[in-house]
Parts: sequence; C-alpha cells; structure tokens
Amino acid sequence: MQALIGSLIGVPATILIAGGLGLSLVTPYTHVVRRPGRTPIRWRHLALGVVLLALGVLLLEVEILVAG
Repeated sequence: MQALIGSLIGVPATILIAGGLGLSLVTPYTHVVRRPGRTPIRWRHLALGVVLLALGVLLLEVEILVAG
C-alpha cells in the first residue's frame, strides 16, 4: 500500500519538478540566444517554472512523509 501511495504522489511531483526546471532554464536561454523570426518566451514563464518547481518539491516532501 505504501508503494501505491508513493507512486501516486511521486509521479506528479516528478512531472512538476521536470516541468518547472524546463521552463526555468528555457526562458533565459531564449532571451540570450535569439533566432530571427522567433520571439523569446515571456519572463512570466520563468515565474511559472519556479512555482511549478516549488510545488513539485513540496509534493515530494509530502510523499516522503506519507510513504516513507
């Protein structure tokens, strides 16, 4: 039962962490490396990435506390 609860909480936490890191790293990259004809990602996506990363870490902590 602990494994089931751990996987139900851990998989979304991993997805949130990966998405948050992706947005947090891609946003500054698009501003540094500019391509003709493409607009860079807006800076508010960096804030969204940080929020997703924080939620993923928080959910991972909950998973550690609940499932061990």
